[in-house]
Amino acid sequence: MISEGYALTLKKLITFTQAKFISLADVVGYDVSYVNKWSNGTKLPSSRYVERINDEMGQYFAELITLQKKEDRFLKTFPLSSEFDDLGFAISQYLCAAYRFTLSHNRSAKGKDSRADIQVITGHHDTADFLADLLQKGVQNLTSDGELLILGEFCTLADTGFWNYLEPITLTGHKLTIRVGLNLDTLEQHPAYVSLLYKILDHYLDFDFVFYDSQDVANANLIILKGVFVVQYALSVPARFYMCTYICDESQVWDIYEKFSLTNTGKKEIISSVSALGMDEMDYRTAFYATTHFFFYLTNGFEFLLPHEVFDNIIKQGSAEQAFAIQRLCVTWEEVLNASEIHFIMPTTSLIRYAETGYIYLTDVEYTLSAEERKSHIRSIMNGMKQNPLLKTGVLLPSLGEDIYMGQNLAFYSNYSTGFLKKNKKYVHNDANSFYVLISARLHSIILNFFQGLQQSPLYQEYTQEQLEQKYELYKPLIERTLQLKKNTH
Repeated sequence: MISEGYALTLKKLITFTQAKFISLADVVGYDVSYVNKWSNGTKLPSSRYVERINDEMGQYFAELITLQKKEDRFLKTFPLSSEFDDLGFAISQYLCAAYRFTLSHNRSAKGKDSRADIQVITGHHDTADFLADLLQKGVQNLTSDGELLILGEFCTLADTGFWNYLEPITLTGHKLTIRVGLNLDTLEQHPAYVSLLYKILDHYLDFDFVFYDSQDVANANLIILKGVFVVQYALSVPARFYMCTYICDESQVWDIYEKFSLTNTGKKEIISSVSALGMDEMDYRTAFYATTHFFFYLTNGFEFLLPHEVFDNIIKQGSAEQAFAIQRLCVTWEEVLNASEIHFIMPTTSLIRYAETGYIYLTDVEYTLSAEERKSHIRSIMNGMKQNPLLKTGVLLPSLGEDIYMGQNLAFYSNYSTGFLKKNKKYVHNDANSFYVLISARLHSIILNFFQGLQQSPLYQEYTQEQLEQKYELYKPLIERTLQLKKNTH
């Protein structure tokens, strides 16, 4: 157990490794005067950045120890367990523990009543209002990327109305990763929860959700905003919050987070959030298209069967790395679209929006088709369906009360073995990731079944190539006038 403060611990590490202050300052990206103050106890690193600082110093100290061949001597000198795989990580955790010890000791020395940092709230309405206010203020006041760790189950929390608490939050300068459990049995038995899962992900595009099997996060009932607060909650039946214990003592919050953190624990994600899928050889996207059977639910424009001139213009607009990816994608799709069985479904709302704006999100590139490019695209789609009768296209009319001018913003792509979801980048206001990869085969199957089930809806209408030709000819004057109006407004 740590019984020494941060300054003494850091000073001992510097002395043992003979590290130079200026080199250590370069490693953490701070002025050397800061490192001097940390080691002499006149100042502590900021609580928001101490984890990164300790991690970088830990790796640096580990490199020096290894280079100097002092591993055995180090373990005899410092109170660390010899059972670790990464010396740098072990040292960083040692520094974090010393930091918490100092915080706790400083509070005791000032005579602070620690009970002020713990509150208990009871009653359904009071607890719900408290949680909503706490989440909104806590997330909104983040000054850097944050993590909301929820050791509970998504569907159960949905029944309490928990996800509505995030509604007023807007993130523009930083990201929030939300880690939560998901019960696959519940999703499989109740498709309404699959619809709700999709709606939540579609609505909160500025957040990065990461899901784990609910069995890996069961029974704790904890909500942790990393470095800010911890809440342990109790639910009644039916699911409603009726009591919670709130902790904001910084050292306790960090201690609880480290004990329950899901990172580096071996617990597998079943939905992962990623910034890009890539188009290099043997990467995810290349492997994804290495088959001949697909199902696509498209909400971000119709990026398939694009005319060659559109690909050429996108390549001119992007970077050299993007140009290579687009060229590979063009070749890949030509091969796929000519020989594969593909089922396209588009919500009418998203289709109308594409017809009006021409916006598509192709691989990792945003592009807006001109009026002429959109007309050429329509013809290319007709020709593609004529050449390959295995291409099927359907639309989903808006349900009662749905805003026809809004559209959905989360597309679904499946090759019947695996799948991913793609956000509409135009409606993401921060640097949130663009993709959700469905890692669990069972979860992919559940979500695929849900989208395929939309074909049984009375709001669904599928069209053959001949029927699309007829529709286009019928509405061609209106479509072209609309495109021309849009063209004249730019």
